[in-house]
Amino acid sequence: MSRLAEIRNTAQEIAEAITAVLGIDVEIVDEELSIVAGTGRYKEKIGEKEEEGNLDSEYTYGQALRTGEEYIIEDASSHPQYAARESELAEVCCPIRLHEEIIGLIGLVAFTEQQRHALLLNRKNLLAFSRQMAVLLASKVSETKMAGELKIIIETIREGIIAVDRYGNMTACNETAARLIGTTKEEAIGTSIFAILPFSSIREVLRTGEEYRDREEIYQTDTGGTFHFFTTIRPIFSKPLEEAVGDQQREIVGAVISLRDIADIKKLVYDMTEKEEGASFHEVLGTSKAIREVKDQASKVARSQSTVLITGESGTGKGLFARSIHYASDRKEHPFVTVNCGAIPDTLLESELFGYEPGAFTGANRTGKVGKFELANGGTLFLDEIGDLSFHLQVKLLHVLQHREIERIGGKRTIPIDVRIIAATHQDLEQMMEAGEFREDLYFRLHVIPLHIPPLRERQEDILPLLDYALHKYTRVINKSIYGFTEEALDCLKCYDWPGNIRELENAVEYAVNMENGDNITLDALPKRLRQAQKSPFSSLSLKKQLEAVEKEIIQTRLAQTGYSLQGKRDAARLLGISESTLYRRIRELRIEKQQVVKNDN
Repeated sequence: MSRLAEIRNTAQEIAEAITAVLGIDVEIVDEELSIVAGTGRYKEKIGEKEEEGNLDSEYTYGQALRTGEEYIIEDASSHPQYAARESELAEVCCPIRLHEEIIGLIGLVAFTEQQRHALLLNRKNLLAFSRQMAVLLASKVSETKMAGELKIIIETIREGIIAVDRYGNMTACNETAARLIGTTKEEAIGTSIFAILPFSSIREVLRTGEEYRDREEIYQTDTGGTFHFFTTIRPIFSKPLEEAVGDQQREIVGAVISLRDIADIKKLVYDMTEKEEGASFHEVLGTSKAIREVKDQASKVARSQSTVLITGESGTGKGLFARSIHYASDRKEHPFVTVNCGAIPDTLLESELFGYEPGAFTGANRTGKVGKFELANGGTLFLDEIGDLSFHLQVKLLHVLQHREIERIGGKRTIPIDVRIIAATHQDLEQMMEAGEFREDLYFRLHVIPLHIPPLRERQEDILPLLDYALHKYTRVINKSIYGFTEEALDCLKCYDWPGNIRELENAVEYAVNMENGDNITLDALPKRLRQAQKSPFSSLSLKKQLEAVEKEIIQTRLAQTGYSLQGKRDAARLLGISESTLYRRIRELRIEKQQVVKNDN
C-alpha cells in the first residue's frame, strides 16, 4: 500500500475541502498512479490507475512523478502528452514531496468552460494553493499535525470561509470572513451564525443536507447595516457516502460556508465581460458610525430625482459617493458624466458643459460639439468642485436647474434635458455666499439633499480597513509580496491626521510598497512627512503598550547609568527594586538592546 493510500481518509477530506473552497474537481494520485482520493467524477474512480499505471509513459502524470515539475494544461484536447478522459478541459497539477521524494500528485481539473476560465484566471493562486495542500498531505504522511497548517491555508483564501457545527455554531472562521460579517475571529468562534445572519440559508442546508451554490444574499443587520454576499454552503457528513449503510448512519455534522463580497463579484464580472465598471456603496470602505450614517443616507436618496450636494475635505471620496448614488438609482443604465469645475478654465468650461453650434466662435469645430449636459441626458451629471464655478456659469446652471433645458453656445434653440445633478465641493459655500462669491439662490437649489463626508481623522477606526485595502491594491499593481505593516508603522499611520484623507492614505501606501524590500511595511518605508508629523510615539497605543513603552524607557535609562555588564545589570536590578531574573526577562520581552541606548545618548 502506498503512503498516500494509508491516509486515504485524510486525503479525501482535503480533496473535498479544496472543492468546497474552489468549486473545481480534484484528484489525488499516489506514486503508483492510483487515484487515492477525488471529488466529482473522480470520486467513482478511486482505486483506478491513471495512464494505465505506466510510470515510464510520456504522459503528463508519469513525467510529473519522475521530474517533480508542476504544470498547467490550458487546453487538454490539444496537448500531446495529456491523457484526457471524458470532458477534461484544463488542469493544474502539483507534485507532493516528502523529503525531496515525489510521493504523489494533486490535480485540479476543469470540466466546464466556466471552471476552465476560473482556473486560467487564477492559475498562479491555484498553483500556490495546491503547493500548500501538497505540503499538508506530506506532513500527514510523516505523522505531523495538520490542524495548524490547514488554518494557515484557509487564511490565504481570498473568500471568507466559515465552518459551523450541526447547530450553526461557528467552529472556524478566517480573517476575511470575520471582516465581511463585521466581527473578529475570536468573537466569531463559538457564536451562532444565526446571531449575525439570522436568515442565512445554512439552516436549510443543515436540515436537508443539500448544498447551496453561488447564490446572492442580502442580510439586514440589527444596527441598520447591510451584508451583501455571494454565498456557497456545503454540508459536512459524519462519513463518506460509500461508507454509509443507510441514511441514519450518515448524519449531517456541520457545513462550510464560502462568502464573497458582492463588490468583488462585480469586479470579476467586469474583468470577464470588459464592460464599464460601475460603483457600489459596498466599495465605500469603513465601519465607523459616521461613515455608515452617510452611506445609509446616500442609499436612501439614491432612487429619488432630487439634487444632491456632497461636501467634505479633499480626498474623502466624494466622487465615489456620487457614482454610488448614480448606480443605485433608476438612472444606472444611463450615463454618469463627470465635470471637474476647478480643472477647466472658465472660458472652456461653458462649452464643455453646454456645447456649441458650428461656427459659434473662432476655432470652434465645424460640426459643433455636444456638451456634458446632453451627454448625461437620462442619467447623472456630477459637477465636482462646484465652488470654483464663475458667477456667469452659476447663472446658467441655475437656469438649467429651474427650467430643465439648455442652450448651446451660438445656438438659438433650447434643448430639453432630463439630468440629475450631483454637486460636490471641499469649500464652505455658506461662507462664500456671505462673502458674495456664490449665489444664494443657486446654493439653495443645490442644497436639496446635503451629504457631508467626515474627514478620516474623525473616523480613525476606518484607517485599518483602508490600509489593508490599499496594501492589497498596490501589491498587486506593483507585483510585490508584502503582507502587512509592522507595529511601529501602524502606530505612525494611526496617529497621523491625514489632511489629504483617503487619497493621501492610498498615496502613502503606494509609496511604501515601492520603498519596502521586506515582507511587511516598516516605519522607514513610509513617506518622510508622516514620520515627521508623528506627534508622540505612544499617542495611539493601548494602555498595555504605553505601560510597556514607559517601562522600557525606565530600564534603558537605568542600564545606561550602570552599564550592560553582568555587575551593571545586578546594580540596575537592585536600583529598580526587582530581581535579576525579572530584569533579564523584561530585557528579553521588551527587546532592549545596548546599541539603542548608545544611539539615544548620542
